[in-house]
Parts: sequence; structure tokens; C-alpha cells
Amino acid sequence: MSVFGSLQKSFIAGFFRKLFRVKIINSENEPLEQDAKSYVACINHSSNWDPILIGACMHRPLRYMAKSELFKIPVLKSIVKLFGAYPVKRDAADVGSVKATINILENGEIVGIYPQGKRAKRVHPETVALKSGVAMFAYKAKTGILPVTVISKGYKVRAFHKTIVVFGEYIPFEELEKITKYNEGMSNIELYKIITDRVYGIILENYKKYDTLNKNKIKN
Repeated sequence: MSVFGSLQKSFIAGFFRKLFRVKIINSENEPLEQDAKSYVACINHSSNWDPILIGACMHRPLRYMAKSELFKIPVLKSIVKLFGAYPVKRDAADVGSVKATINILENGEIVGIYPQGKRAKRVHPETVALKSGVAMFAYKAKTGILPVTVISKGYKVRAFHKTIVVFGEYIPFEELEKITKYNEGMSNIELYKIITDRVYGIILENYKKYDTLNKNKIKN
């Protein structure tokens, strides 16, 4: 097992769950390794703590992209690497990070992707625009997608405040292929958007269903 994998399975995972007062819902939806060798975890993003927090809630190690600027800070670079991060240039077409993500998935690991593209702190996740990387990576690596909803008061994860993590129903690659066949003739960009919207819709549904932390919820 890798160093970051060992960290996620050590006492550190329990420490972070207690630090953020985590309540996990539907943990049985997280696929076992024999059921899904690899997959993309699609997660709404409001805090820098999200990747470590989600990693501490999962049974299997989680890899994730982190902005390349973090890897230019000596001490921080070592820390984020220990927790399974790899760099991405957010404001450019970073072919290297795309290839790295696909390779990680094809090697049987799990990658956490934020459809919002960056943190959307203190705003309801329903109000943000989406990017289609979640679907693109799953499609190219021929793997499934696990929707993960992070619910926090004020729409920002903070230490010593309750956090709710909901695992949505896993969507296997075979289901993504059905969507592709049903929408035959569409471009890849259009298909990626359809798939990402569907997955993020599950995240929003679970936010509405299990959000007991925010009084002023957005209603349809």
C-alpha cells in the first residue's frame, strides 16, 4: 500500500472525522474493490479540507487533483503529496494532468473530482456552474462514478462544526454506456455535460434530503 493509502487507514482518518464531527450516510454505497476496481468520486467542493475529509471517510485510498501552486511551497508540497494529491494547472489546458488522471484510474485507483472546478465556499452547491471533467475522465478510463455529497453549515467545511457526508448510489460504466447509446449522434462534449449534470443532480438531491444544518435552503 502507498504512503498516502496507509495514512488514510491510520488513526489520522479517525482524527479528522472527529475534528469535523462527521456523520456518514449510506456508506454501503461505496463500492468494494471486487465490485469496482477504480472509479471517479464526484464531490461538491467548498473547502480546502474536502479531499482529506472525504479520504478519511472512505475505505479505499483517494487520489485528487490539487492546484499546481501548492506544489511550489516546499513543506506544503510534501504534505499534499502524502495525502494522495497530484498537480493540475487550473487556468490552462493541462494535458499532463489529464493523462495522469486517466493513468491513475486505469491503474485501479480512485480519483476525487470536483465538478465545480474550484471551491464554491459559502454558496449553495445548486448555484454554481459545472465543468464536465467528471464524465470525461470516467468515460476515457472506462470506469464508474460515485456521487459524494458534503453538507456543512454555511456551505463551508470548518473544524469543530458538524459535517454530513452522503454517499450516493454508484453509477457503473455500463450505465454510462447506456446514456451514450441513448444519445447517439451527440458530440462528446454534449455527452459529458449530460452525464455530469445527472451525477451532480444526485449530489443536489442528497443535499436537499439530508441537509439539517442550513435553515434557508434553496427551493425549486
